[in-house]
Amino acid sequence: AVLPVKKPKMEHVQADHELFLQAFEKPTQIYRFLRTRNLIAPIFLHRTLTYMSHRNSRTNIKRKTFKVDDMLSKVEKMKGEQESHRLPPFETFSQGPTLQFTLRWTGETNDKSTAPIAKPLATRNSESLHQENKPGSVKPTQTIAVKESLTTDLQTRKEKDTPNENRQKLRIFYQFLYNNNTRQQTEARDDLHCPWCTLNCRKLYSLLKHLKLCHSRFIFNYVYHPKGARIDVSINECYDGSYAGNPQDIHRQPGFAFSRNGPVKRTPITHILVCRPKRTKASMSEFLESEDGEVEQQRTYSSGHNRLYFHSDTCLPLRPQEMEVDSEDEKDPEWLREKTITQIEEFSDVNEGEKEVMKLWNLHVMKHGFIADNQMNHACMLFVENYGQKIIKKNLCRNFMLHLVSMHDFNLISIMSIDKAVTKLREMQQKLEKGESASPANEEITEEQNGTANGFSEINSKEKALETDSVSGVSKQSKKQKL
Repeated sequence: AVLPVKKPKMEHVQADHELFLQAFEKPTQIYRFLRTRNLIAPIFLHRTLTYMSHRNSRTNIKRKTFKVDDMLSKVEKMKGEQESHRLPPFETFSQGPTLQFTLRWTGETNDKSTAPIAKPLATRNSESLHQENKPGSVKPTQTIAVKESLTTDLQTRKEKDTPNENRQKLRIFYQFLYNNNTRQQTEARDDLHCPWCTLNCRKLYSLLKHLKLCHSRFIFNYVYHPKGARIDVSINECYDGSYAGNPQDIHRQPGFAFSRNGPVKRTPITHILVCRPKRTKASMSEFLESEDGEVEQQRTYSSGHNRLYFHSDTCLPLRPQEMEVDSEDEKDPEWLREKTITQIEEFSDVNEGEKEVMKLWNLHVMKHGFIADNQMNHACMLFVENYGQKIIKKNLCRNFMLHLVSMHDFNLISIMSIDKAVTKLREMQQKLEKGESASPANEEITEEQNGTANGFSEINSKEKALETDSVSGVSKQSKKQKL
């Protein structure tokens, strides 16, 4: 006795369907949207691709006999035929009712004297299967071709003389793998149309090439099948959606090369204008799964000049003018310093002395990058070393002390740091005062040295003896000797 097969529960079926939708729904929606957009505004024509050359109905035979002089005669001929009033009776159609109909040529012979009866609408697969059962509609020397759309009927009639192997009807089995390749769903098709963009590829090799190159969100593996072909479809985990072209094209402003301010430096970019490598012969082995069992990693990458760099602090793209300037270590660019000074100038509740100290302190912190509390003690000492003389000359010592006290109130620096900073500032102030008082004495010494050059060696020796008394004495004795 044969045991009855248990049907899966509805809950398991729904859960499995949810997993399937979770894996394939979003990529399918994206490719359906791209298909619609490509129909409205195509980016390229599929017949121009090398693996889709059979879709091109025109040949290049006339290129061998083409001459530039023939273009004039062709243009004259076209203009002579395009006269607007050569057929005036046809203007009546624009005023009266018109009858619209579609004329379709078929290769079938109709022996019936009566008019054909309209057939009900059917899908592509069911109509082709229905025609197989008609013995009178099939010729013995030909096999049935795949049902083509209205726009490709003329092309199929041109391909009747091709070998039977290329025109043999194939059955394509799509096996969708999901949930870490533990679950699968199979769908069979009787044509060579792309399941996502409905493009008629007409050949199995062209279909696989189109799937691999135009639908990189999936991974396709070809498996031979006696009735046709089996294509394993799985999600490409390495697809990150990044732009695979030249990244400079995204951030480059139009017309930026022709700047009004003069010539502008640009990034060197490599564009391949013509590349005609030796094409390998079409083989189905390139779509087979690798023997190692590793899934092909379809990761996008950019190399050579097609590379874009970013600033580490702002994450903005690096412009071509900034390539030779290493500004990563510059934490206080000029525009930021000017903005800081402008914002401090707008304060109305502080005096001018406090504004000057705030400007110096903020620029000091920005330049050295002090961000932590434990760095403030070192920042204060370094600030006195760098800006101590400027503080003394602008008479900002009291404002600086108030700034240190306010930092101590917020527990940023200790009293010892305040004492050290103030002591160092006073030492610098004393040195400056001594230097100012010693400056006139230095001027008189230089005058005495000039006297030795004139031959007054005895007088200079007496002046040097009197220099040890005092600074004021030096000036008096020098004046007497000059007299």
